[in-house]
Amino acid sequence: MKAYFVGTDIESREKMLVSSMIAGAAFSQSRLGNVHAISHTFGGVFDIPHGIANAALLPFVMEFNLPACPDKFKDIAIALGQDVTGLSTLEAAKKAIGTVIEMNRAMNIPLNIKELGVSLNLLHKLVEDSMRSGNVLINPRVTKANDIKSIIENAYHGNFEGNINKVVDFSYKI
Repeated sequence: MKAYFVGTDIESREKMLVSSMIAGAAFSQSRLGNVHAISHTFGGVFDIPHGIANAALLPFVMEFNLPACPDKFKDIAIALGQDVTGLSTLEAAKKAIGTVIEMNRAMNIPLNIKELGVSLNLLHKLVEDSMRSGNVLINPRVTKANDIKSIIENAYHGNFEGNINKVVDFSYKI
């Protein structure tokens, strides 16, 4: 976050570059899941920058994946600085999603994909193209076309099925 808000902080920017390089090396050896499958489609159809599409979609895909990997999401919450003491695994996992939402808010990432220029008039094409991606095959939760459709619709309207906004204390500090 510091690299975003203090662009002149060379140390923070260097850490972001190194992190980006490590992530790129990892990506070259694996696939990435539903976030990238859908965001690639948004880039191709609506010319939305890939990173912005990823960020806007991430909390919605995280919510979809939550039942498949709550322990990993709990670890993510801790890595993001959240205190999960005394929380159930599910409550702690929801804090990870809430923290991502709050980080997006802080960096002016839209809280819905409608603001990015996505149109539901092309929903069938978006679902079809996303399902063609090999990234869907390695997503933590088995994903069908109707799941991609629901993720896109929820992201378009900014709706969280599990009322993440009501359960999570948005206490991320910059």
